[in-house]
Amino acid sequence: MKAKKRVGKKSNKKIIKARKKIILKKLKKKKLGIKASTGISRFDKMTKGGFERDSINLIIGGSGSGKTIFALQFLLEGVKRGENVLYVTFEEKKDEFYENMKKFGWDLEKVEKTGKFIFLEHSPEKVKMMLDEGGGVIESIVIKNQIKRMVIDSITSFSLLFEDELSKRQSNLSLFDIIRKWNLTTLLTVQDNPSEKTGKNISQIEFEADSITLLYFVNIKNKRKRFIEVLKMRGTDHSREIHSFDIKIGIKIDGIANIKKEDLIEKG
Repeated sequence: MKAKKRVGKKSNKKIIKARKKIILKKLKKKKLGIKASTGISRFDKMTKGGFERDSINLIIGGSGSGKTIFALQFLLEGVKRGENVLYVTFEEKKDEFYENMKKFGWDLEKVEKTGKFIFLEHSPEKVKMMLDEGGGVIESIVIKNQIKRMVIDSITSFSLLFEDELSKRQSNLSLFDIIRKWNLTTLLTVQDNPSEKTGKNISQIEFEADSITLLYFVNIKNKRKRFIEVLKMRGTDHSREIHSFDIKIGIKIDGIANIKKEDLIEKG
């Protein structure tokens, strides 16, 4: 058994090394430094302008951390800039979602009527089918509407379709490969609490992503507080500091938080 484990680890290292070469080649071809603003001013300062154009980015956080708000704010900023955007959800019902977003002053029904915002209720099973078809319905929407920004909320639901780790890894790699050929800026939300031990489903895709942003929602002195950290962003000398933030009219990031990384890790 031990011998098999060693072989498996060597095989994984070879796969990671091969993927790294592919990604680095793509990064060399792509003009780095062309950014997609998020509409969250301090985050844009933290990342020297936002996300790299045509990149795939993970937004990782637990329940109530603000992942969906962050992602939607990013899409609406694209609409403001005259871009067509796509929100793909596995968990939200359109009417209920639109109603909830009115709390932030976002009339999504009105935005949708402009033709620049597309809301797609999709099942994880259909995304799995998309991999088999090499693009499917989502690709048709992206091409027909010349989509420049896309959010998939959340990639966790998709990963749960696969029982063994090898299938999860292969399906995630296939999904990333399909998204990359569309030449748009993508945010994938991941349901996982960065204050706890990171789940295996994240470790499989974190290397593939061009950036990882962590959203913390932790209990400090009997009060829940929110913090944001840019863990990595290829091609950008981003902020390494942890910032506090609130959710009011969208996300508002404050200054650097007076907190250590270890204080965000929930014990037990």
